[in-house]
Amino acid sequence: MRKLTIWAAAAFLTAISSLASANIMYTFHADGMTDSASQEATAVFNFSSANSFTLTLTNNVDPTADILSELDGLMFSFTDTPLSLQLLSVAPSSVVDCSALPCQTITGNTPYYGWGASASGGDITLGAGFTSPSDFTYHPYGIINQNFDGSKLNDPVYNPLLVGPVTYTFAMTGLDTVPEISSTTFLFGKLPNPQSGIPVPEPNSLALLGAGLLAFVWASRRKKVRT
Repeated sequence: MRKLTIWAAAAFLTAISSLASANIMYTFHADGMTDSASQEATAVFNFSSANSFTLTLTNNVDPTADILSELDGLMFSFTDTPLSLQLLSVAPSSVVDCSALPCQTITGNTPYYGWGASASGGDITLGAGFTSPSDFTYHPYGIINQNFDGSKLNDPVYNPLLVGPVTYTFAMTGLDTVPEISSTTFLFGKLPNPQSGIPVPEPNSLALLGAGLLAFVWASRRKKVRT
């Protein structure tokens, strides 16, 4: 019993230490369909501080073979409201133009690739085709999977395309602690079509929960033995 006590305490403390020393991360996943076209993606938020984070978007439709499957925006809500939010950079894996086949890899575009972000309180909209502080066309530069069928993505209105994963770097002001993310909505295709994001537990959180449950079970067993 003493060995179990020591092991449970060590596991619990290790999980807490790992969680405290790591960046705070949130992961959301969407999996839907519109007009027989799959719409599936992942968003990973990584906060290095209360006012600095990256967002990595991955299109999980493999292969991406329909414009309806391209990921062209994300709406998300913070539990706290920053005073300001600024998109600093956009880093895709590559950029392709499939308007004339075969698809061509292109370079030398602007750092933002047509994407922008707007904030209304704690509600943030990130999208392609950013035309003003509050307007988005959501094309071109939608995100596709690394495995894609260019022959079915050749509509010139929606080209060029970003090959994911794509990482967006943000800076904010006015927050003292890292905010929680209360909701996410992924935007796909031409309209675009919304798909609700589902939170995915982070490994560190699962480890902490597991250690806590183990300690609880041990404490319950010890109390039962004493009675």
